[in-house]
Amino acid sequence: MKITTWNVNSINARIEHLIKFIKLNQSDIYLVQELKCINDGFPYKEIEKHGYHCYVNGQKAWNGVAILSKIELNIINSKIPTYANDNQSRFIETEISVKNIKKNIKLFCIYLPNGNPIDTEKFNYKLKWMKKFNEYIAKLYLENHPIIIGGDFNVIPTDEDVYSPENYKNDACAHPKTRELYRTLINQGFTDTVKYFIEGKTNWTFWGYRGGGWQKGNGLRIDHFLTSPEISDLIKSVKINREPRGWEKASDHTPVILELNN
Repeated sequence: MKITTWNVNSINARIEHLIKFIKLNQSDIYLVQELKCINDGFPYKEIEKHGYHCYVNGQKAWNGVAILSKIELNIINSKIPTYANDNQSRFIETEISVKNIKKNIKLFCIYLPNGNPIDTEKFNYKLKWMKKFNEYIAKLYLENHPIIIGGDFNVIPTDEDVYSPENYKNDACAHPKTRELYRTLINQGFTDTVKYFIEGKTNWTFWGYRGGGWQKGNGLRIDHFLTSPEISDLIKSVKINREPRGWEKASDHTPVILELNN
């Protein structure tokens, strides 16, 4: 089974890129973030004709997440149950199965808040979102659910995960409180698969548009796949495909692919 996560930075602006990548990559499931459209504005037909069911949690102008799957899925939640009054579309929970694991796997597509600037309510919202998400995942983990969490976390886990830590010392993605909450999630027993399987400084997933970041190689790692132990044992490979970042009018993120032995 192959699962890809990708922040496309506007599904309608990047639909040709997504279809091109689907044809090349043929993952079983795509976790897509930053749709920037409501559900009715999602390009269902373009994607469905390539054999994928679309499950969309959209929002006008900003945010939005979707799961594209070759098999039909049942969406369990489109809000974090511990944060049901959140008015932003950043979360989808479903379940999948693989023959080597008896219980259904909890699969999450998330688009965690950016949180900048740190002296505003945006940062407080980021921290609250992370705390509520951690609480919910902790409950599922204690119930012994196999778990895969994929998406744009907007978290630079350590200084090793960014080309210039100095440039991000006041950034919400690298703030000590952000990193602490990310560690809290990891320390429940998850594997940070990109860090574990891909050598540092080749594992960047984002290059900003300003200052020629892509051309200069000034990247950072904010797109992650976290897996619980029974999933980690089945990992065949974790890869970052940089090719789409070099396409004309590209998203500033590039796809991350998790492949499991099924």
